[in-house]
Order: sequence, then structure tokens, then C-alpha cells
Amino acid sequence: MTYLVMARKYRPTNFEEVVAQEHVTTTLVNAINSGRIAHAYLFAGPRGTGKTTVARILAKALNCTKGPTAKPCNKCQLCEEINIGRSLDVVEIDGASNNSVEDVRSLRENVKYVPAYGKYKVYIIDEVHMLSDSAFNALLKTLEEPPKHVIFVFATTEPHNVPATVLSRCQRFDFRRIPMKDLMESIKKIADKEKIKLEEEAGYILAHKADGSLRDVLSLLDQTIAYGGDKITAELVSRTLGLASISLLFGISSAIYEKNSEKVLSLLRDFVNAGGDLEEFVLGLLEHFRNMLMAKITQGKPESLELSEENIRRYQNESQQFQVADILRMIKLVADLNMVLKRTTEPRTYLEIALVKLSRLDSSVKLEEILESLNSLKEGGCDWKGNNPTGENSFDTKPKNPNPPVAPKNISLPFSQVQTKWDKVLEKIKKKKTSLWSCLVEGKLSCLEEDLVILEFHNGRKFHKQQVEKKENSKLIEEAMKEILEVPLRIKSIIDETKHTPFNYQSKVMEEPEKSRNKLLENEPKIKEILDVLDGDIISGDETNV
Repeated sequence: MTYLVMARKYRPTNFEEVVAQEHVTTTLVNAINSGRIAHAYLFAGPRGTGKTTVARILAKALNCTKGPTAKPCNKCQLCEEINIGRSLDVVEIDGASNNSVEDVRSLRENVKYVPAYGKYKVYIIDEVHMLSDSAFNALLKTLEEPPKHVIFVFATTEPHNVPATVLSRCQRFDFRRIPMKDLMESIKKIADKEKIKLEEEAGYILAHKADGSLRDVLSLLDQTIAYGGDKITAELVSRTLGLASISLLFGISSAIYEKNSEKVLSLLRDFVNAGGDLEEFVLGLLEHFRNMLMAKITQGKPESLELSEENIRRYQNESQQFQVADILRMIKLVADLNMVLKRTTEPRTYLEIALVKLSRLDSSVKLEEILESLNSLKEGGCDWKGNNPTGENSFDTKPKNPNPPVAPKNISLPFSQVQTKWDKVLEKIKKKKTSLWSCLVEGKLSCLEEDLVILEFHNGRKFHKQQVEKKENSKLIEEAMKEILEVPLRIKSIIDETKHTPFNYQSKVMEEPEKSRNKLLENEPKIKEILDVLDGDIISGDETNV
């Protein structure tokens, strides 16, 4: 006997069996009972939510020998023929392959003929949005004034692509994605009927992967049973579908917290060697961080985490290790990676780079907390650096350096020599850090004051000046100057307000992100001192404020 897949075997045969579409079925039942049957319906919604199934049930309800009735018997010849798709009075048309004006003209000729056996001739056109403009135009007149024995039912996943002239002639019903709870109930019942032992977490993975589609979840269950037999576990589902298992994802986030790059790459390597799909891995990681964020913000409320109780508790515990700002940064990094993978030929390389970055992210600290701590220190008799009136540093545990700082020496080096060799300095910096080089070339050497090289930028080059002033960048410049000029020199950048740079789109784009940063530094001058001492930077407010 030919095997019948679960999606067909357990397809609803009456309105009561339709899952999670009560707003549609109730309206249709009332319309049938009151005799207020429309001549055209539009069923819109995601795939696998019951559009064509409800269309068939409606056809049975209208043509059943006991009907029209809201409860077709499913036993008479008309009902049985509709169930197996052989009824002459119910015509199902694929709009994707029958989308020309000639196809619609043929349909218009056929609607003239009365039903062969039933009371109504029902035309079900699936993916109706695929019809051409000329086909829609040819259908309009018939759709507006069809024969009394004809009912049109259009199904589509893209109602926005259906012309307004067609929409206005139909009663529209929007099918919803089936909630996780209803999907879980459905597959549990079916698993029991099939005598399949389904682990709860395995059901959640299948239901989540189906994304609100009952047809998809049954197809995935069929596939898993074919691979692993009648005992379905979470690990089996992940292996069958090439997904990143929940244990793997928690292992990744744990390694990120420990800043263990080697462990992160090892976990990825094991996943790839087991035949895992890289795209599924990235999507799983993105969902993992999203669950962690929801657990952190909502204290693990079930409605925000469609997971088993065990995993909800697990996410609650895991999320305590990270700040909200850290989780947001991880989500952004993985989301950006997901976009890159769609257009690269080296997905694994980019994924490995992203994982290493994740494992080396520094923890975020709110500026409000820093300022509050500094104010507390000030009230306690210390300045913000921790120096008390005795001159000792209150929170510096490093051994004190007894030697006083050495004052800069007078450098007997002509400025012309700095100018002559400046190109070599730039060339050396370019090899080490191209982004810094691109900022330096926008400046101009102004003068040499003792051991201080003054680099001048035109008005409108504040971003370039700020990049040069960064501690690690100025150190790199000074090392390059010492190697090329053979004397220790320092760098200082200034802005000449009298000189304006011609508008440059690229420069403008680079400077925009700095506006909010500069405003913050103006209002809180202490912060700039903190950044200089700690060699830090400010993360965008979008990533740190929740």
C-alpha cells in the first residue's frame, strides 16, 4: 500500500478540525447556516495555515448531499470525491502555472456550465497573486457577476500583490500563523496516534522550525521519523535537520563568556564535521541570543520564550552572566554576519572571524555608573583618578614607581627634516593600520615645537583629528616617527577653524556617528579623561541603552 504522508493523512475534513483559525471558520459556518454565501472569497496568510484546506471544506459544505451544511458528512459520494480531489464540481487551479489570459478565458467559458452532481461549482485558485495583469483584467467581469451556481475561492501568501479591483470583489479572510501551543498540541496528538515517542524539547524544535505552519511541522516530523525511528529526541531532530542543538548553542555562549576563542572554534568544527548547515547555525545562534535577551528583560516569562520549562530556566541562568548591552552587541554582530553570508563564497571563514570577535568582546559599562562612582570618590576625598590628599592612589594596587616623570627634552631637529621624511612615516603607518593612514593624509604638518609635531586639519575634519588623538593611534604614530626620524617625538593634532574643507559625502558619512559622541563629551568632560586613561571608547547609544 502506498504510504500517505502525515500532512495529507491528518488534513482536517471539517471546520471543527481546523487549527487556530476560529475567526475564519466561525464566520463561514454562520454564513452557511444563514444562507449568506458570497460568490467570491480571498484566503490570505502564511503557507501551511489551512487556506486550501478550508476552501475544500467549504466546497464540501456547499455540495454535500445533506447541504448546504456547516457539517459535511464526509461519507456521501460528493464529499469523498472532493476529499480525494476527483470532483468534477470542484476545480483546483495552480495560479503559478496557469496564469495567462488564455487560461482565464478558458475558465470563463467553463463557468457557464452547471455543476455535474452538486449544487455549486467551486473554483479554487491557489497562489492567485501569480496571475498576470491581463489575466486579472479578463477575470474581473466574471468575478463581479458570476453565474449563481459558481463560487470562487482565491488563496494567496501575498495579498498585497493582488489588484485592488479583485480585492474589492471578494470577502477577505486573513489566516494567522499557528501559535506554538497549538502546534505542540497537534503534533503530540498525531505522535500518540502513530505510536511515536516524542520528547517535549524535540516537539518544540520542530514547531519552532515550522514557523507557524502545521503542514511544515508534520513534514518535518515525517522526515525525522524516517531518519531515526519511533523515538524522537531533540538531538535527533537537530541532527536530521542540520540544526545547531540547544546544548551546542549554550556551549558557544559559555565559551564566549569565558573568552575562550579556541573552544568556540572547536565547537564550530565539530558541528561542521557532523554535517551541520552553516546558515542554520547562524540562525540558531541569533535565536539563542534573542532568547537570552528575552530571559534577561522579562525574567523568563513563558509568553516571550516559546520553550520547554527546563530551557526557560536554563536561559534565565545563562542570561545572568551578561549585561543587556552585551547581548545586544552580540545580536548585532551575528545579524550583520547573517547578511554577509548571503553574498560571500567563504561563509565558514566569516563565521569563524565573527565567533572569535564574539569571544573577545569586552563587557559594556554604563557611563551613568562610572560618573556615579566618580562622584562618590570625590565626596570621599579623592579625585576621579583615585588620588587622595596625601598623594597616594586609593585604588592603584600596582607597585609605585619612585622615579618622577621625565620632562620632554629639547629636540634639535629641523622641521624641514620632519617634512622631508613624513611620507615615509605615513607609508609605515599604512602598512600597520590603513584606517589611521587615511585620516593622517587629510592633515598637514604645521610646525615642530621642541619634541611636539603639530598636525593641522581643516575645519570639518574633527573625526580625523579624534582618530589621531586615540591613545593607541598616537602611540603608533610616535613609534613610526621614532623609527624613521631616529628621535623621540610626540604628535598633536589641531583644527584650523579658518580653513574649510570642500563638501565630501564620504567624510560627511564618517563624521555623522561622532555627533552624539562629541555632544556627550562636551556635557561630561570627565568622560574624555576616563577614555584617555582607560584607553576606551563609547559604544553607540542604540547598543547600550534599553
